[in-house]
Amino acid sequence: MLIQKIISTILGLGRLFLMGCFSLMFAVVPEGKLLAQTYSSEEIVISGLGFTRFSVALEAQPAFAEHPEAPRWERIIDRNLCWSGSFKVLGSRYASCRLGEESRLDMKILLGVQNQQLILTVADVEGIPLFPLALQLKRNNFREGKLMVMINELTEQLTGIPGILGSSIAFTLKQPKRRKIIARVNTHGNRLGAISRNPSISLLPRWSPDGKSILYTRLSRRGTAIILNKLKGKPIILITSDNRVNASNMNFLNVSGGTWFSDGTRLIVTLSRRGNNDLYEFDMNRRKERRLTEHPAIDTAPSLSPDDQQLVFVSDRTGKEQIFYRQLGTRVEFQLTRSGASSDPVWSPDGTMIAFTRLVRGNAQIHILDPFTGEERGLTRGRYNSEQPSWSPDGKQIVFAANSTGVSKLYVIFIDGTGRRRLTRTPRDFEESAPNWRPKENKN
Repeated sequence: MLIQKIISTILGLGRLFLMGCFSLMFAVVPEGKLLAQTYSSEEIVISGLGFTRFSVALEAQPAFAEHPEAPRWERIIDRNLCWSGSFKVLGSRYASCRLGEESRLDMKILLGVQNQQLILTVADVEGIPLFPLALQLKRNNFREGKLMVMINELTEQLTGIPGILGSSIAFTLKQPKRRKIIARVNTHGNRLGAISRNPSISLLPRWSPDGKSILYTRLSRRGTAIILNKLKGKPIILITSDNRVNASNMNFLNVSGGTWFSDGTRLIVTLSRRGNNDLYEFDMNRRKERRLTEHPAIDTAPSLSPDDQQLVFVSDRTGKEQIFYRQLGTRVEFQLTRSGASSDPVWSPDGTMIAFTRLVRGNAQIHILDPFTGEERGLTRGRYNSEQPSWSPDGKQIVFAANSTGVSKLYVIFIDGTGRRRLTRTPRDFEESAPNWRPKENKN
């Protein structure tokens, strides 16, 4: 009976494949952790990427409605459901997540209070409870981080894809009278902290596929270098243009950027020899490089697809910056964009779309392109620059830099172009750029 209600909740929102007979049991453990156990040798596969958002109504039970903190609690729950990118809420305070009274619901979340716990009970559209989730209350408060974990796990149970609340975004930060550093912040603009702590300029952060390391470009008087920071211990210099650091690299006049292969041991980077920028594959273990492009034009800003087979990059071969596509291991290569200068390409997590920056009426704007059909749509607009997009790990949101306030700051937007919000809470004169969303960390 329980699984039938869950199936009826999610039918119509994506593909649900059920193979064989099984039983499913949800269990609640301390701090609201949600577990799902299957007692079968068969497999449940739920495809979640590209899901439309679940339509949810928050329904206050008497004990919750009578509590003096209820309005504040409901605002926090509403915010996290919205910012997760997986839910729309009936009467939400956020226009991009708001459902009208006549909207079709997929489920309800019953809000209750019992034994110093805030109880969120997932129910079907008729209000029949399916399973409860509990948050411990202390002095009429709860930790929002625990709520994020709970919603992330609920999202994963419903879609098969981990939620993104609380995940980290690395970016380049310039404080007044200081050099640019690599910093990070979470999805709520909290936990701002520095990653690079050297006296040189640090740019272009790129998380490793497992989310445990970060790559960035360092500029100093001795030249440029690509740095690997494992977040613990001393950063490692991978490639440098300075022969005093590594004599084997004395031919490199300039290095920058980088995109990871999925195995986490190889990169594609921009290296400049004899004054010309080309793309190279770099093996971090062997410290060997292999040239990928050989063109008199400048080739830069590589982005590799999740299957490691498709590469997009920026080149000025046509006289202005455009995005080109290359099938690795073959000679297939062609131009993807044509009208207006285009830059900053980045593959979506499922490898079906490319987000990039296009110059429109003199201003940079974020666009999304299907490279296989040529379909394209713009996400941002305005008389200011929006650029340097990066996908959320679930492919539902994009973080980017925009100077709508006169200074470059970070913003997040849903991939349908709604829900734009300021990410950071830094002082006005702090400059932020080149964001990169951290993948879901592999715990294995």
